Amino acid sequence: MNDVSDSRQNKMTVDLKIDEGVATIKVDGILNSDNAHIMQEKLDAVLDSDAKLLELDFFDCRSISSTGIGKILLFYKDFIGRGGEIEVVRSSTTVYELFSMLKINQLFTVNLG
Repeated sequence: MNDVSDSRQNKMTVDLKIDEGVATIKVDGILNSDNAHIMQEKLDAVLDSDAKLLELDFFDCRSISSTGIGKILLFYKDFIGRGGEIEVVRSSTTVYELFSMLKINQLFTVNLG
């Protein structure tokens, strides 16, 4: 029984939409080292697109591990380097507090809720 709840707790989905230069990534669940490759695939797709703005929706994201933070920061460096802009349009309280503590909110806008 614990295996079922553990796998449900670690389940994450990442949806990507790109429309007229705006990419939107919505993360649902927990972003950790086990599934960070999924996030990386979506971020790579944004880099390969003509998007100039990435909107991140972390409202349904319960937590992000250091691996997930690393993926976002590396993407930030590449995306900003080519004139892109990032905004967290919605975040859970947990993610908002994490981004504030790590001062990521000084790199780009992070909105709560």
